[in-house]
Amino acid sequence: MKLKYLLLAISIGVGLSSCEEFLNTKPTNFIAPTYETLAELETGLAGVYDVLGSQALYGDVIPYWLNVSTDIGYTNTGQLNTTVYIYTPADVQVTNFWKTLYQGIYRANLVLARVDNPELEEGARNKIKGQALFLRGYYYFLLASNYGGVPLLLTAEPDINNVDVPRASLREVYDQVLSDMTQAESLVAEASDLDGGGRISRSAVQGILARVCITMAGYPLNDESMYEEAKQWAVKVRDSGMHELNPDYSDIFIKYAKDEYDIKESIWEVEFYGLLSNGSSEYTYYIGARGGILSGDVEIGYSGGAVRATKWLFDLYAQDETSTTTPLASPDLRRDWNIAPYTYVGVPGVATPNPDLWRRTMGKWRREYEVQTPKDRVVSPQNFPILRYSDVLLMIAEAENEIHGGPTVEAYDAINQVRRRAYGLMLSNPPQPEVDADLPDGLSKDEFFQEIINERAREFCFEAMRRPDYIRWGNFVDRMKEYKNWALSNGAVAGHVLAQDNISERNLLLPIPTYELSLNKAMTQNPGY
Repeated sequence: MKLKYLLLAISIGVGLSSCEEFLNTKPTNFIAPTYETLAELETGLAGVYDVLGSQALYGDVIPYWLNVSTDIGYTNTGQLNTTVYIYTPADVQVTNFWKTLYQGIYRANLVLARVDNPELEEGARNKIKGQALFLRGYYYFLLASNYGGVPLLLTAEPDINNVDVPRASLREVYDQVLSDMTQAESLVAEASDLDGGGRISRSAVQGILARVCITMAGYPLNDESMYEEAKQWAVKVRDSGMHELNPDYSDIFIKYAKDEYDIKESIWEVEFYGLLSNGSSEYTYYIGARGGILSGDVEIGYSGGAVRATKWLFDLYAQDETSTTTPLASPDLRRDWNIAPYTYVGVPGVATPNPDLWRRTMGKWRREYEVQTPKDRVVSPQNFPILRYSDVLLMIAEAENEIHGGPTVEAYDAINQVRRRAYGLMLSNPPQPEVDADLPDGLSKDEFFQEIINERAREFCFEAMRRPDYIRWGNFVDRMKEYKNWALSNGAVAGHVLAQDNISERNLLLPIPTYELSLNKAMTQNPGY
């Protein structure tokens, strides 16, 4: 059964909600669910998955509130809030992010405490165990990469006499992440045995392990030995033979709108399917209320168009110097897909060119392709990618460059695969077959690394990757200040660089919520808050 249908079929009962109660108050009593059958364990596992699509995670906070403002995107609301790095320990988005991650961890703990039941069929329960282990590890990864060292809660029965749990070191948290995920890798199903990317596959575990390791190799741990491990995990995904690039970049996102799976490219994605109008809660605010091609026509698909591309991102795509259009056309087909060259004006909406390169809206997710009707005004059922195959390739390229002190043939091959797809060279009828998409030979380590930085911007813009990338690369604050100077010298106005005005070293981590500090007297605050 597809995960989305299982989530629709279940109601998260007292057992699953009790973890939220535990996190919200000092507990005086606790009754955990028993999970005595495979069906009950599947219900519990669905609850572990469920938090991924909450507003506090991928439904809103991760793609919008925490990651919308970098050198490639911004929000046009002009509000001085979380989106522009203004937050305190009492910030609602920061607090809900923390609480919901621990909610997911505790739900995973409940499943893991009861899954090793010898009376149940071993293969089925091992698949459940693997998914629960991986998701617990992933939620700790999000905590570690956003808050630093955090309390490690690994049991289903909290000690009600000891709620003051100190922070584990950042390394200890990452070691737990690696332990959970590596255990999961041998237990979960192969991607070829699943009918979609909403469930965790072995490829998803391996690809996210590569991401965890490449993050550990960078700031703040700076354990460069992890580049080798990152490469090994990514190569496992590549060499499995189960994954390949979708020849048509735009088709990746059209499939999300049409509720179609392509697990070869989209290895792991967050499932959204609900609508406000049908009483469901499994929808995303990121597409619709926040992002999309600006439109007031609900039949096409409403979007507030609040997520905007920067001119720096637009200029990052190659231009065809022989073009006669204004602006010049690009041989990189991603540009005019990711950055909408038009908006919908009026009702019915008429596609109208938008010449202002500082005010073009995100076009990556397009509501006109949605098949679920009637369309809600402010929310969307489109899935959101956590891991795509192009990321696996670019991690191989980056790791190879770091391991060998410069790009290897393997590194060039990995990044050039992504570039060839971008230039349409994998299509059966490529628009410009004479275009050479490959990087020039002979690049230095630093030059190749800069190409990685730029390629990740072109490929993953608006997918909540840019801020985490810059943080692990160790240049987040400096880059934002550098970008601000460039922007103001190239047509930007003050409202385009609100985030860069506010950013400082303290924004390398989120604040520990006041809520947590009030409950856990052993907890300490992050620097600068």
